[in-house]
Amino acid sequence: MAANTAYNISQFETAPRPERIRVVRTGAELRAAADRKFVRRLVVLTVVVAVLAVYTVYSNMLLTKTKAMIEKKNSELVEIQSENVFLDYQIESMVSMKKAEEFAENELGLIKLSPAQIEYVNLENSNKIVSEDTESPQLNVSDFLSTVIQFFEN
Repeated sequence: MAANTAYNISQFETAPRPERIRVVRTGAELRAAADRKFVRRLVVLTVVVAVLAVYTVYSNMLLTKTKAMIEKKNSELVEIQSENVFLDYQIESMVSMKKAEEFAENELGLIKLSPAQIEYVNLENSNKIVSEDTESPQLNVSDFLSTVIQFFEN
């Protein structure tokens, strides 16, 4: 090999592999490793169960709080509805005919008509209404026109 230096093939040769050392664990070491793995799993499972328990308690607390709020709002609604009914009754009683008559008599000074003051008119036989109490002035068309002409002349 030393004689021919142009071709160094030693770089391409495979190097012998070192022997692997195989560690054989004893039964006690295997049990200890399994126990550590079990403890890790048990801790993770305990944390997951604890988180789920806290979440369940928290969601039940929110649910109870929401139910209490709904009950409070329902009682407020019932109270407001009863107040609405009372106010409707008050408005209805204020607008009644008896109240209107009392207001007309006391505040406006009006009085009720007596039956003698009521006059009925029979319109079956004629198209004219003649009242005996009042006299209507008879205006002539020529008088009206002369009045209008005088107005415009001045």
